[in-house]
Parts: sequence; structure tokens; C-alpha cells
Amino acid sequence: MRRVAVAAAFVAVWAAAPLAIAADPGLKQVMGENFAGLQKILVALIDSRYAEIPAEVKLIHDHAAQLVQMVPESARGDRDQFLTYAYNLRGHADDLGTIAQVLAARDAGQDLQVRDELREPAAAHYGGMVTMCVACHNRFRPQPPK
Repeated sequence: MRRVAVAAAFVAVWAAAPLAIAADPGLKQVMGENFAGLQKILVALIDSRYAEIPAEVKLIHDHAAQLVQMVPESARGDRDQFLTYAYNLRGHADDLGTIAQVLAARDAGQDLQVRDELREPAAAHYGGMVTMCVACHNRFRPQPPK
């Protein structure tokens, strides 16, 4: 009978762990800020409001930098892949931020040498950020038991 109770307690803790992560208000806030930031970046790209992008990209960069420092338990078995996603996310964020600063300077009349061809790489780096987020969350998000 004691084994059944211990097993039941273990299963309850194991099953509740992903729910605790999902219910963590700090994690939910960070994910909400990141998602909101990605939406703001997309709208700024579409509307050519490049000066608004670097602040939002910094949120994503900071998130990626945190991921590099703390690999979650769900990714311990494939740490290298997790870090690859985190480093790629950070790289896309850095490149998009730099391109946005250059395009904003051009739009402000400070650098008329910049050409419109930078808009496509900016969109590609945005897509790269979204792809890294989806890939990482798809692979490493704790899954509830089936």
C-alpha cells in the first residue's frame, strides 16, 4: 500500500511540474512580453517604422542571452541543440537590430547611402527569430503526460 501511495505522489508531482511551469506568473510575463515584442516588430517592419524595432529586439536578445546561461531541465538531454536555438535567436535579434538602426538613420535623413534592399534581410531575420522560438518551444517545452 505504501508503494502505491509513493507512486501516486510521484506521478502527481511529475504531472504537476509542467503545469507549475505554465502557471508560473514570472514565466508567463516574460513569454507575454516576448510575444508582444514580436508582434510590435512585425507591425513596425510592415509600416517601415524602423526606429521602433531596436527596443523590442532587445527584449528578444536579452531572452536569448538568459537562455544561454540557464538551460532548462527539459533540455538537459540535448543541451547542444537547445544552445544552438538560443545562439541563433540571439544572432537574428542582433542582426535585425543593426539593420533597423541603419534603416532608421536613412529614414531620418542621416544616411542616404542605405538602400531599400535591407528591408528583405530585416524581414528574414524577423522570420529567423520566430522560427527559433517555435523550434525551441516545440522541442523543449515540458509536455504533460499522455
